[in-house]
Amino acid sequence: MSDTPPSQEGKAGRQVRSMAHNLAVLYIVSILVGFALCASLLYLKLVQHLNDSATEQLQTEITSVRALVGTPSGLNAIKQVMQAETRGEDAASTCILMRIVDGDGSVVVDCPNMRGVIPATAFPPPGDTRSKRYKADGGNYLLRSARLSDPLSEAQGWRLQIAMDLTEHDHLVRTYRIYLVLFSFGAFLFGIPSSYIVVKRGLRPLNELSSSIKTITGSRLNTRLEAARFPSEMHPVVESVNAMMARLESSFQRLSHYSGNLAHELRTPINNLMLEAEIALSQERSPQQYQEIISSSLTEYERLAAVIDKLLFLARADNEKNDLLFEKLDAGAEVEEVVDYFSDEASAAGISLESRVDASFWGDRTLFRRALSNLISNALAYTPAGGEVTISSSNGSIGGVEINVADTGCGIYSEHLPFLFDRFYRVKSGSQHSGTGLGLAIVKAIMEMHNGDVSALSRPGHGTTVTLHFPQHPSLKVTAEERG
Repeated sequence: MSDTPPSQEGKAGRQVRSMAHNLAVLYIVSILVGFALCASLLYLKLVQHLNDSATEQLQTEITSVRALVGTPSGLNAIKQVMQAETRGEDAASTCILMRIVDGDGSVVVDCPNMRGVIPATAFPPPGDTRSKRYKADGGNYLLRSARLSDPLSEAQGWRLQIAMDLTEHDHLVRTYRIYLVLFSFGAFLFGIPSSYIVVKRGLRPLNELSSSIKTITGSRLNTRLEAARFPSEMHPVVESVNAMMARLESSFQRLSHYSGNLAHELRTPINNLMLEAEIALSQERSPQQYQEIISSSLTEYERLAAVIDKLLFLARADNEKNDLLFEKLDAGAEVEEVVDYFSDEASAAGISLESRVDASFWGDRTLFRRALSNLISNALAYTPAGGEVTISSSNGSIGGVEINVADTGCGIYSEHLPFLFDRFYRVKSGSQHSGTGLGLAIVKAIMEMHNGDVSALSRPGHGTTVTLHFPQHPSLKVTAEERG
């Protein structure tokens, strides 16, 4: 038995149809629906036209009969017309059947073809001038009743009952309906191949885009797609792909740089340890010498431990699910604690270390102290004796808080500033300070965990100022555009 849950098996078995298939089906359906709507409207218009035509023809016959009955020999003329219709001599009027009845309903004169087919009671009552449908002997008739307005007819109470045979009309409607069905079937048969051809041609740029993307490999991450080669509707997709490739290229470059620096950073102390061990084992040595070798090795171990500790912290910082303990911090008190820790080191180096902070913000106490410690340690390392390191605060441009760490050290050239917070990036200077190149990267990671930002300003020979930008609340975010 399978261990896969039924829901997952259903998802795995369900296949998503291709875009070309879906578009073709929609195209066919739209053709059929459009054709059906147009055909239905034309059909209804034809039926309405035939009905109006029959009504107008009946009205014309009624007018003619009224005019004819008003003449002295009108009744005889009507009889002759009816007889001619019966014999089929007047083909144009064979579809018209007439009858004249008196006030009692007795037949005065009628068309022989009408007898026994349409009874007098089938017609609308006197005074009702509306047309009425009537079916008899497989035929369909349109019936009307009309009063005769000449003096004789009014005196006798005569009225006209007239009917029109709609057989020809119905035949025409049926023929039209059959043609519409055949045309619909033909449109369906034509729509299937034509829809797939049109859709395939329409999706050709998408296939070209896919082919272009397949040519991009790990060694060709600098490849960019030309938007001009594709339709305007695909320009946003092409731009998104190019932006994604730019991010991938940048990430691969950073990863390559990071891997090379990491290997170099770990190789140096390990090589030192191996060399010292080989020298120690090359000959017998005194306990004093072994202690010196172990002491030297311990220094390298500490360097390795520091690098590993920083790398682990950055790895945890890259995880967006870090649980920070945010609280309202008194920046002045927190900075004083860190300054006290470095006061002895600053005094020994002949550097003035001052704090001028009066602000509060939301943050994680431990991480803030670590970021500030890294900045002060850097500032002391690159500031000569007699210099100053000052920590101050100011209000941010969007309501947050800025903590500034300024020194009067050697400064940094402008070409290094964009990369200052990259991992393992170190600026070559005359200082004897040697670090791992991870301290400022940790500061940046801590500020990103606070939804904040860090920036640096420097003038060679005049010192450097690093600013921590904290948002008004951890739920907000500080961007480079907002802090100006």
